[in-house]
Amino acid sequence: MSPEPAPVQRPPLDDSRVREVMKGLGMGELWVSQATGSTNDDLVARAKAGQLAHLSVETTEHQEAGHGRLGRGWETPDRSSLAISIYFRPDAGFDPAGLPWLSMLCGTAMVQALNEQAGLAAGLKWPNDVVAGGHKLCGVLAQLVLTADGPAVVVGTGLNVSQERAELPVPTAGSVALLGGRTTDRTDLMAGYLDRVAELYRGFAAVHGNAGEAGPGDRVSLRRTIARHMVSIGHEVDAHLPDGTVLRGTAEDLGSEGALVLRDAAGKLHHVLAADVFHLRRSDGSYA
Repeated sequence: MSPEPAPVQRPPLDDSRVREVMKGLGMGELWVSQATGSTNDDLVARAKAGQLAHLSVETTEHQEAGHGRLGRGWETPDRSSLAISIYFRPDAGFDPAGLPWLSMLCGTAMVQALNEQAGLAAGLKWPNDVVAGGHKLCGVLAQLVLTADGPAVVVGTGLNVSQERAELPVPTAGSVALLGGRTTDRTDLMAGYLDRVAELYRGFAAVHGNAGEAGPGDRVSLRRTIARHMVSIGHEVDAHLPDGTVLRGTAEDLGSEGALVLRDAAGKLHHVLAADVFHLRRSDGSYA
C-alpha cells in the first residue's frame, strides 16, 4: 500500500512582518480578516466610510466570494491563496487618464514577484491575468471609488498559492505549488508583491500618471514595462467580442490607452480595449 500523501502545509500570514514591510515602503494601514466575502468589497466600504491612507491594504485568510472580471466569482480553500486589495489615492497632480493603468501595474508587480520570489517564468496575459506554464495563477480586478478627495481605485489580486489540482475550479487554472514554485510562503509572496507595487507606483506617480513617460531614474515607461511582461504580444490571438464575433490578429503592442494592438490578416491594425472583449485566447488553443 502506498503511503498517504503529506498534508499541505498552510500556515497563517505573518501580519506583523507584512506591517513591517509596508512601513518600510511608506504604505498605509493593513487589515487582515480570518474570512470574508471579498477583500475588494471590504476596502471599498472602508474608503466610502472615511479617509484612508494611500496604499492601504486589505487581505484575508479565506476569501469566500471573490469577484472577477465580468462578474465571475470564486472561493478558495482556507489559507491556500492570497487575496490582496490595495487602495490607491493619487495626489492632485495625477492625471485621471492614468487610473485605468493601475490594474496592469499590479498585474506586472505580481509577475515580477513570482519571477523573483518563486522562480516561476510568469507573464501577464492581456488584460488582467497572471499566467505561468500555460495556466492562470492570478486575476486582477480594479474598482473605481469616488471619494470626497477625488477619485481613488481599489485593485484586488487573487493568487493561487498551494491549491492542489482538485481544489482548482477549471483545468486552465494553476497554483504556485503545482507549477513547482520554490516557495509557497504566502508572507514572502505578499511582501515581494507589495514591494514591487510600491516601486512601480513611485515611478508612475513621479510622471503624474503618464504611462508613456519614464519616471526619474527609470529606463522605460510603465507602458513599456508592462508590455515587456505581456505574453500575449507576438502571438496570434482571438478576441471574442460581446456580440459573438471573433477578431483574429497578431498582438503587436500595448497601445497608449492600454489597448491591445492587433494586426489582422489583411494588415489592418485594431486597438482592442478590455471593456470591449469578452475573452482573449491564443489562436493555437493554449490559454496563455
